[in-house]
Amino acid sequence: MDYVRPLALIAGAEGKGLSRLVRERCDVLLRIPLYGHVASLNVSVATSLALFAARRQRGAER
Repeated sequence: MDYVRPLALIAGAEGKGLSRLVRERCDVLLRIPLYGHVASLNVSVATSLALFAARRQRGAER
């Protein structure tokens, strides 16, 4: 994912995810791959990972 371009991160509700109408308006949908015994992440953890990835791509100087 190119996190350097202008973007809005939209996080789905825990359990239900994004509604159909919101999904249809998104340009890109992402999933976080889970390994091992982790069944799911709560929305705050998933959003934190996405924000970390965006910050890392944009560099520390910004």
